[in-house]
Amino acid sequence: MELNPYIVAPFATWAVAQITKFAIEAFKGKIDFRYLYASGGMPSVHSAVVTALAVTALLVGGPGSAVFGFAIIFAAIVMYDSFGVRRSAGEQAAAINMLVDSLDRSKVRLEKPDAHVREILGHQPKEVTAGAFLGLGLGMLLNYQKLGKFGAFLQSVPGKSELAGYLGVFILILVGGVVYRFVMRHRHPESKTVRKLTKRVLVMTQTVGWLGVISAALVYENATYMAWRLWPELVIVLGLVWAVSLTVASYGTVREAIAQEATQARKRKWLNFGRGKSKRKTKRST
Repeated sequence: MELNPYIVAPFATWAVAQITKFAIEAFKGKIDFRYLYASGGMPSVHSAVVTALAVTALLVGGPGSAVFGFAIIFAAIVMYDSFGVRRSAGEQAAAINMLVDSLDRSKVRLEKPDAHVREILGHQPKEVTAGAFLGLGLGMLLNYQKLGKFGAFLQSVPGKSELAGYLGVFILILVGGVVYRFVMRHRHPESKTVRKLTKRVLVMTQTVGWLGVISAALVYENATYMAWRLWPELVIVLGLVWAVSLTVASYGTVREAIAQEATQARKRKWLNFGRGKSKRKTKRST
């Protein structure tokens, strides 16, 4: 029995996206099994599923098919709603919970004392973007037989020189993350903002770098399906998307935070200097 790709690809993408979301939150120290089935969070499952559906419709039915037309419009509406109406609803839920928590329980009686409105409803733009890239990748991967020459290119085994190039890129990513952390921590040794940023960059570079090294090793060992050119290139695309999203999310805010920390450090320095002078004067007078 032939499986329906319009059902298999979105469902498989949903499962991968939910597990990815749970893994990301677990890595942050927040173990919540609702992330395995609930909406909200990084990446956007809605965005991933509708993108995978649109890619499947494109590869199976073609760009002129009615199914692809419906799928692409449906995907655009769902993604717009994710960071539009649903995001606003989540922010309103957070405000309602704050109001409920601030009520004087001796004067206001609630049917459920611990009642809270669910806040994780919508998505940030970066979460929608990450979901779209995940759906794009999985949609192509699950329908690789429809990719034609491009699919044959991704399924071919790279040569030794190309493999050495992949390995060099991944080693450079690994070393670059460590060097970046060392340099930034040396330039801003007391900055909490820099400490958080360098930790995120280190996690990104080490994750992408080691995944790339493993994929290159599997290619070198000619491990059947894992020897395809697809895997190291997929890791590189993952690294680029992760790096761009991290840069966009932190560029302006990090600079402002570092400037504020420097201003506060100068104020503390002058205050401590003034206190030191007053203490010396009191000692001399005594």
